[in-house]
Amino acid sequence: MKKTLIPLLIGLGLAACGHKNEETNKVPTSNADSSSSYLTDSVRLMNPEDELTLNGTVTFDQDNVVRVFPLVSGNVEKTTASLGAYVQKGQDLALIRSGDISTYTNDYQSDKSDLEVAQQQLKNVSAQYKSGFASETDFLTAKNNVKKAQDELSKSANILRIYGGSTAGTGQPFFSVKAPISGYIVEKNVNAGQDLRADNQNPLYTISSLQQIWVMANVYEQDIPEIKQGQPVDLQVLAYPDKTFRGVIGNVSSVLDEQARVLKVRIVLDNKDGLLKPDMFATIHVHLPNTSAGKAGESLAVPQKAVVFDRDHYYVIVQTGKDKYEVREVNVMKNTTRFAFVKGGNLKPGDTIVTEGSLLLYNDLTD
Repeated sequence: MKKTLIPLLIGLGLAACGHKNEETNKVPTSNADSSSSYLTDSVRLMNPEDELTLNGTVTFDQDNVVRVFPLVSGNVEKTTASLGAYVQKGQDLALIRSGDISTYTNDYQSDKSDLEVAQQQLKNVSAQYKSGFASETDFLTAKNNVKKAQDELSKSANILRIYGGSTAGTGQPFFSVKAPISGYIVEKNVNAGQDLRADNQNPLYTISSLQQIWVMANVYEQDIPEIKQGQPVDLQVLAYPDKTFRGVIGNVSSVLDEQARVLKVRIVLDNKDGLLKPDMFATIHVHLPNTSAGKAGESLAVPQKAVVFDRDHYYVIVQTGKDKYEVREVNVMKNTTRFAFVKGGNLKPGDTIVTEGSLLLYNDLTD
């Protein structure tokens, strides 16, 4: 029995080894329902593009920013908004105890008393005029005095309202700093206990919505001819290394920085998610099509996420049928942030390749 069993086991082992060698010579394929796990794209035929890399800094949109200056002098009683906080339009930001408010309140009360006196005089002169004891000139003078007093009261009331005072007679000498727009506090230069002067040059707060931001980038002299207004760009920041932000060159300066010998360009980006913050450092990729290559210079291009690098070789995952995938080795001729230009792998324009999840699927197919 033992003599029979040993040759049988040896035969099964040889068969298994032969089967394994046969499998390693095949192109890795897989049947999988991966529609919910993987995203795909197409192989394209296009001219290799050149890429210009710039450095820049994120800043807030200067066309959608408000700097809040103190309208009165005084002492800051308290602040209610911190740096980076989101505030609503009309929200209190700080409270200032101000002698200016007391002056405006006293002016209002004085004009209010003058109007009451003028109205009483008009009442008396009117009665005298009807009885013949006052002339028409006296009546018109009294009437004009009431009109002047009304105008003065209206002016002092408007001034008091502009500076946040109340015409209700409370007499509290406080000025409330309010947010003129909704947005984020991107700059704060005020603290409780701080004395303020009316000619203060620094804003108390700077508020920006940050729904759209700017990136200021530097362009060296030799690269200036490549930069055009309206050019699309890709942008990356250290905080999100795997995320690419897309924007457009909104303005190209006409003045060269004398010391750094660079030209400033302004890149505009949507920032609805609020991921990009002012003062972040950014790397900008400007894509420059190689228009001189012509039709003969076109190459196969795949998205960067589709390429898998393993043991000094590059691979892509080709979808050959419904839920069927195949690993193919390719040669990468050129890389940009968007595309890898490749040769080999029996690829054709229009072939479907895996982008999101390509590494996971590659590992499954090659295990």
